[in-house]
Amino acid sequence: MAVAVVFPWRCIILKFYIRVFEAGIAFALVLAVVFASFKTYAPERTEESEKKKRLIALLSVLLGIIGSIISAILRSIPNYINRTHFAFWSMVPVTISLVFFLILLFLKDTHTQKRPRLYENLFGAAVFSYTASTIFYYLPVIIMLARTLVNYGESAVSTIVLFRLIGYILGFVCMALSALAVYKTLIKLSALELKVSVAGAVSIFGITQIVVIMQRLYSLGIIPRNDLIFAFIAAVVNHGNYFTFAIILFVMIPPIVLWKKNRSITEVYHNNAELRKLKAQKRNARRWAKCSLVLLLGSVVSLSVLRYYVDREVPLSPPENYTIADGMAIIPLADLEDNKLHRYAYTSEQGIEVRFIAIKKSEGAYGIGLDACDICGPTGYFERNGEVICKLCDVVMNKGTIGFPGGCNPVPVAYIVHDGNIKIKTADLEAEAHRFK
Repeated sequence: MAVAVVFPWRCIILKFYIRVFEAGIAFALVLAVVFASFKTYAPERTEESEKKKRLIALLSVLLGIIGSIISAILRSIPNYINRTHFAFWSMVPVTISLVFFLILLFLKDTHTQKRPRLYENLFGAAVFSYTASTIFYYLPVIIMLARTLVNYGESAVSTIVLFRLIGYILGFVCMALSALAVYKTLIKLSALELKVSVAGAVSIFGITQIVVIMQRLYSLGIIPRNDLIFAFIAAVVNHGNYFTFAIILFVMIPPIVLWKKNRSITEVYHNNAELRKLKAQKRNARRWAKCSLVLLLGSVVSLSVLRYYVDREVPLSPPENYTIADGMAIIPLADLEDNKLHRYAYTSEQGIEVRFIAIKKSEGAYGIGLDACDICGPTGYFERNGEVICKLCDVVMNKGTIGFPGGCNPVPVAYIVHDGNIKIKTADLEAEAHRFK
């Protein structure tokens, strides 16, 4: 049965926006930093070298996207691949490329003049490898989020799916705009400022990447068991969002530097035409710097304030009292006359708390079901402004369909009305205990 179409659309849009944005903003900013370094490294900015760099960048992105689509398909097939092994081997080329890129970055000044063509080819290979492998590792997570746009039992052509799609696309757009603004800002910095910015951002992100390798090697015993190593790995794995904030805050520094450098004209000019050109260049630099700061500040707000708003915990009401007799859970009909949602809990023989709900839908009609559904699991339902709402997806239930299977409705539980009571077999509740493990 379908659920009602009354729902807080802002929350649905924000939820999908945050999911996509959180999954992609870190690697998008780091790739922007890498491309900025790649754009400005050539000792001789010839048309041929510029075309070559554009081709390398384009091919690396395309290869990464194609690989990501294949990876997402393979991951979506149940039991087809070992995800732990797959994640480990996917990260190996990322970390190798990372080390290769950083070495070449720090050798930039000494080798661009001695062997410019060799350095150009090596640096291009490092950027190509790091970009393609990074996209291959991180993008599938975002692609797989598209599977949640339409839940089981829903129509693909519905308002709620449209709102989810809007949030999904919005996350992609904001992520891309932030990366573009950072890229445009960085290419206007001096060589030293750019090198520091690139090395810092890539190194911060690299810590999380190297730890993926360490975690696997540690679990296999290749890295010796040590409390300090374990504490380091656990800290990085459990606080990955801190590294995302660190990357965002670090790349906020270049726009501030760029804006300060372009507040006034200090360069020598010989005529009004040169003065107008300098003014235009500085105005353009300040605009990109401001744009970057606004988008990066928006990123921080999105991952803190908006995420808290979307993920805020909705407390469930405590279970109410009822009686058990002759293998039946007994709820007086008089308790349901207020037309409110009532929650109960049954402890199974294995000690599992099985929650179930009851509500009067209309005269002589009652909705009885588990405090869980097939789509969202045992997250539960709560009442807001007289409406029954799924705690996880914030979808409003049609009261008339509670007690029927399908969609986000509570899993129905068989019951009878007898002697002024709702009676439910405890054996039926025992059979559903697995849903609450």
